[in-house]
Amino acid sequence: MRRPSPAMLVALLALFVALGGPAQARRLVDGGDIKKGTVRSAQIKDRTIALRDINPMVVRQLQRTPGNSITDGMLLNGMVTANKLGPGAVTAGKLSGGAVGNGAIADGAVTGSKVADGSLTTADVARYSGRFRVTQQYLGTITRHTCTTREPQGLAPEQAGADISLDAVLVTPLGRSLDERLALTASTSGSTQPSRFVLSFCNATDDDVSLPLGGSVTFSYVVFDVP
Repeated sequence: MRRPSPAMLVALLALFVALGGPAQARRLVDGGDIKKGTVRSAQIKDRTIALRDINPMVVRQLQRTPGNSITDGMLLNGMVTANKLGPGAVTAGKLSGGAVGNGAIADGAVTGSKVADGSLTTADVARYSGRFRVTQQYLGTITRHTCTTREPQGLAPEQAGADISLDAVLVTPLGRSLDERLALTASTSGSTQPSRFVLSFCNATDDDVSLPLGGSVTFSYVVFDVP
């Protein structure tokens, strides 16, 4: 049997080192041999770290959302839906002025108890509202035991071409400008003039009543939609 040549011995030795070196390294190197802070992100294979490899305290911190960490700019429109909000989570202080429009409020969602006392104005509850003036010349003299009717023209309902024939109308004189001897009532004009209302001035006294010569009375009116 021939002895192996020196070249063959070198080749066999290299093969032994190549095969045995990594195995020996795997057997000898463990966590205690690695210096703290020497393993960086680039040296860790992607998707090889499991949840059990992370400190439990760190896991809890990652699962908790710190206060004020999510700002408006991080949220796309429509991302936060109603089912993601806890009961009572959204208070008045968290809503900006004008943020809640008609489309965001369900029918019947706002009850009387949710409306602050004195917060509603005529514009909030009336279909139409405004003021008009009646002059002495327009009203004339109302003789005793008679009534006179007048139909104001050009008011908001008529300008809008609205039908208020089935609505409720409230008309009041401003201040004490109307003679107290006159009784005032208001009603819609009906189908003949559906955009107007009629004023009735009745004098139940034994004297004729008229406004002072050249005088006038300013009235306030409100039209309510009747369901």
